[in-house]
Amino acid sequence: MPKKIFIVDDADFIVDMLRLIVQDAGYEVVGTALDGMRAVDLIGKLNDASVPDIVTVDFHMPKMDGMETIRKIRSLIPGVKIVLVSSHATLPVVMQAKDAGVDAFIAKPFEPQTVLDAIGRLT
Repeated sequence: MPKKIFIVDDADFIVDMLRLIVQDAGYEVVGTALDGMRAVDLIGKLNDASVPDIVTVDFHMPKMDGMETIRKIRSLIPGVKIVLVSSHATLPVVMQAKDAGVDAFIAKPFEPQTVLDAIGRLT
């Protein structure tokens, strides 16, 4: 059974790129959201068969930033793996990600293989 992935990013073209990359690799995308609030709402409504194994989360988003989104998603799905996706690969961002328990980090812009390598290490 393929691993289930939920994608959260405020740029719809990034959501589309990530969806294509992971679907082409055989993963199942169980949902997407363009902001953290929507992601938390949608993930909270998923049935047990659709709960994601992995969630990709953008760092900078409107309404709810990536760190708060991660905390809320972890409260809904304690064992979920989190991949932070950000164009801000600075030391403070990496430290915040580490403190939030992020399992992998992908810097934007990214290559498809970088995405697959990061996700593959979590499966």
